[in-house]
Amino acid sequence: MNRKVLSLLGMAFFACTSYAQEKTQDSLVVEQLETVVLDTKFKMNREKSGKVIYQISQEDLQKVKGQGLAQTINTVSGIEITGAKSNNGQNLAYRIRGGNNSQVVILIDGIQVNDPSTSSNDFDLRLLDINLIESIEIVKGGVSTLYGTGATSGVISITTKKVSDKKTEAVVYMNTGSNRTTETDKYKLNTATVGTNISGRLGKFNYLIGGSIENTKGMSSLRSQDGSLFEDDPFERNNVVAKLGYYFSKSFKLNGFANYNYFKNNYDNTGGFDGFNEATSKNIQFGINPEYKYNKGSIVLNTSVASTRKNLENTSFPSKYESNSITADLYNKYKFTKYLWAVVGVNYQEFNMEQASIPWGSTALVTSITTEETEVTLIDPYLNITYLSDFGLTVNAGARLNNHSNYGSHFVYNVNPSFNIKATDKLNVKLLASGSTSFIAPSLYQQYDPTYGNTDLKPQESFSSEGGFELLYNKKYRLSAIAFHREDKSKIVWDVTGYTNEDDDKIKTQGVELETTLPLCKSLNLTGNYTFLQHETAVLSRRNPKHKANANLSYILKEKTSLSLAYQYTDVREDVFFTPSFTTEEKVLEAYNLVNFFVNHQLTENLEINASLVNIFDEEYIEIFGYSTKGRNYTLGLALKF
Repeated sequence: MNRKVLSLLGMAFFACTSYAQEKTQDSLVVEQLETVVLDTKFKMNREKSGKVIYQISQEDLQKVKGQGLAQTINTVSGIEITGAKSNNGQNLAYRIRGGNNSQVVILIDGIQVNDPSTSSNDFDLRLLDINLIESIEIVKGGVSTLYGTGATSGVISITTKKVSDKKTEAVVYMNTGSNRTTETDKYKLNTATVGTNISGRLGKFNYLIGGSIENTKGMSSLRSQDGSLFEDDPFERNNVVAKLGYYFSKSFKLNGFANYNYFKNNYDNTGGFDGFNEATSKNIQFGINPEYKYNKGSIVLNTSVASTRKNLENTSFPSKYESNSITADLYNKYKFTKYLWAVVGVNYQEFNMEQASIPWGSTALVTSITTEETEVTLIDPYLNITYLSDFGLTVNAGARLNNHSNYGSHFVYNVNPSFNIKATDKLNVKLLASGSTSFIAPSLYQQYDPTYGNTDLKPQESFSSEGGFELLYNKKYRLSAIAFHREDKSKIVWDVTGYTNEDDDKIKTQGVELETTLPLCKSLNLTGNYTFLQHETAVLSRRNPKHKANANLSYILKEKTSLSLAYQYTDVREDVFFTPSFTTEEKVLEAYNLVNFFVNHQLTENLEINASLVNIFDEEYIEIFGYSTKGRNYTLGLALKF
């Protein structure tokens, strides 16, 4: 283990000393002010924001080509996406600051997405191809006043590929590589992705049409305990995206979209036994996004209609799920003065689901939950005010009234002051704090599932707070430290008998996040983060590491080639194994280190090639007890633009 870490440090030292031979004037680079949107819905300088918002730009994504979406988000401080390093079909758990899937809101192009038929009402990131994504913005902590029920531990905002400024531009991309565990000797070409997108602007009209196909095999979902190899469990994904926009005038524009996302994966039986089961998930979404700008503000409507169909062909318990959702977020952004900004809006959501399964003693699927009996609506008016002073003080505060058709009205609030200090001409210090409440209603599945559902569940309520600082030196060196604390009341948990509310009145989670950005020179950049996480109960700490660290050393060679060396440490975790006899066994998962390497080269003006080597040292580890994890693997890819 020490030899691997020393090898990483040696490579970093070599890169640094190589740069030291360059001319000193190359070490200075001017960085433009970063802007953020997620915490206020206004575009504002990062230094004036009261949050530490993590941004993954297109440039960042280019540097780690070959890495999946969940794996990329998994490198952010305070985040552990369980399943990201397993078989591609493995279920994903979004653990932001120790929370769970129900405490995370996912936005795609500003519109909240979800699946009402899941136990957490969450959107499945396995449906998305990272090659069709432009950027990702992540805010952690409670932001329910702007983004509604569920935005307790964080919001992940995904922006799809932007439209080209040319009349027509087409991109074709392909990549292939291995997909093996440490037990597999051969490095076969077991994964392949091909895709394209065409976009452009014709006068006031703009368009983008894209699609991709991925096929992966080579790994079993389960890991055999005796060392034998189970049958492959392949994964297949298809994506189609279409975006159309028209500028009627400088004041009014109308955008529309349609998305089709589909995946199919095979999976094994519970209890550690090989199986030949198949799951499919198909998501279709349509929406429009009109925006009207006037003198000091704008009126925006984000709306969509979505449907998800899932089919589990399980040898023991086959089932089918159907869910539908309507989302409409109408808000007005207005700047009264340069010091006072406000957002006032109303959010409408409508959900329903249908489930069919085979009852005990029967052989045919029977509809056990219908869309009529599960339909719920939320109508939430909200207000957010941002005050920016001349002397460095910024106060962001908001309130929201959640009106749930089953659980009545719940008032939530957020207060987020920050203070920006110009310590010297080069050093800027931002002090920040926040306190917020949130409300999470039980999902439709948690309420109505015929086996595990509980219509007597109470809604979960949370209080989140954080405090810390962010230092910015010479507009490029960045260091932040944030301490966070969350108290969950009436937390919804699952055991073998079904869903229930935790007996404890309040369950506490707390921790610290450290992040740094160190541009060592014009071409060499080092980023790193560390997370400390502590839970009050053993149930919450399952699969959550107490300590986690990430580091990335990237080097730009002659502006055409980027090299990135990434390191991740994940601490000891606790897990539980459900046996075939419906009992549980506590397991301890050992800590592990992963080292990955990425290279991206602009071969010509129109042709880009890339490659990656992940888990360089082929470290054997367990992410989820009983399930396979990826060993050393490589990818090769290219993108052609014309």
